[in-house]
Amino acid sequence: MNSDNDLARFGVIDIGSHTVRLVVFDGRTRSPAYFFNEKSTCALGAEIQVTGKLYPEGKKMALAQLKRFKALATAMGVETLQVVATAAVRDATDGPSFANQIKKDCGLDVRVISGVDEGRYAAMGVLMGEDRRDALVIDIGGASMELTTIKDRQIGEAKTTPLGPLRLSASELTGEVLDAYIDGILEQGWPQDAEYGGRITLVGGGWRAFAALDMHRRSYPLHVLQGYEMTPEEALETAAWVRNADEGKLSNAGLSKTRIANAPLTAQVLERLIARCAPSALSISAYGLREGVLYDHLTDELRASDPLIQSAAFMEQYSSRFPGFGDEMAAWLIPCFPEISERILIAASLLADVNWRIHPDYRAKACFVTATQANLGGLTHSERVFLAVALAYRYKGAKDALRSEPAADLLTGDERRQAEALGRTLRLGAMISGAALNILSDSKLKRSNKSLSLSFRKAHASLMSGPVERRLNSLAATLELEPVLSIGS
Repeated sequence: MNSDNDLARFGVIDIGSHTVRLVVFDGRTRSPAYFFNEKSTCALGAEIQVTGKLYPEGKKMALAQLKRFKALATAMGVETLQVVATAAVRDATDGPSFANQIKKDCGLDVRVISGVDEGRYAAMGVLMGEDRRDALVIDIGGASMELTTIKDRQIGEAKTTPLGPLRLSASELTGEVLDAYIDGILEQGWPQDAEYGGRITLVGGGWRAFAALDMHRRSYPLHVLQGYEMTPEEALETAAWVRNADEGKLSNAGLSKTRIANAPLTAQVLERLIARCAPSALSISAYGLREGVLYDHLTDELRASDPLIQSAAFMEQYSSRFPGFGDEMAAWLIPCFPEISERILIAASLLADVNWRIHPDYRAKACFVTATQANLGGLTHSERVFLAVALAYRYKGAKDALRSEPAADLLTGDERRQAEALGRTLRLGAMISGAALNILSDSKLKRSNKSLSLSFRKAHASLMSGPVERRLNSLAATLELEPVLSIGS
């Protein structure tokens, strides 16, 4: 149970080399709800490689934006507002005086964090969004790149390097000379506890832009960055494509001009990273420093919770007809699906009734959209689509709705059949009880090698209507089993 303090709004202002951003989270939870999110491009680090100072015009823009952010946070009832500044303010000779000016003009206490702390916060952000046991987290910003290890869900060693695209661009190095420079920096800045051949988790706007380009090049059907994965071979193919494509081709992916300009340098850094450590896979985390600051303020109990289950429970609490029914549904169906991850079964049960307000003709499609587009953490893309297909089959018209969803093709035939069976089970459970509490627990669903049996206690024998029997028969046919309906003691 969350305390009142956990539910208070929590704000983070991130003063970066390129942008200044305010994020307000609706409570200190493992499933961060983004109450407000706004950024302004101030380019504080645009001239730091030449002058050693922050961009003067950017300082003016940043101060104006920070005054706005302070006023908004106050109006929104933000109880805790953390202000952090990263590489540009950290490295500029006028960084300390600018932090003092922010305090004087805006009433905000700025914490200028070290590169090591920046890397640690990025790794905490990864832990916020997924149950990652081990990884090498690489966070790229405008002026720096941090490398941090995660070992058994704990933050390991963090290193900072000057491999942000702003610095690389200012170096004016190109080709093999730049390759050699990057390799030398990585040699010096590589965490000693980083394992070779493992997973790399990429954090930061530069990597997200690269992932968007990879999706565009491959015509990938699910445009969700969180949990997006690339093989090293796919990443290298996209890196070569980015470095050789003209601006017109890159702009088709919907990126800003700044991201397009930085993309070739980001691609070159990724090539050298892959050459150095030969990762097994690369994944994108949409969570980073700001989520890491929030994670740092969570209780140990919340840190140990499952981000997927927390997110689904939050959605059930605020959107379902009878909050708590999801737990009953999960207990009822979990024994019937040993081949499906229990956490996916729990999430599906919690989300089974959150779209009841949608018109019946559109509920199947709405369920697919909910699972693929909602802020659900702790999911791979295949798990997200599996959950989406299952929830679609919770309602009628699922087959027709899924024909227009190319992302459904990310599942294998067996996975799709399992998702359909789970969805039909959700539909049966909701029909039996009307999604009301303390009814489904008076029935028992049992699956054997030959049959699918549904039994009711005598107290609820009246629920054994024709529609329930038809739903049972439909589910049994999907599972290729014999339906059995009976009354127990």
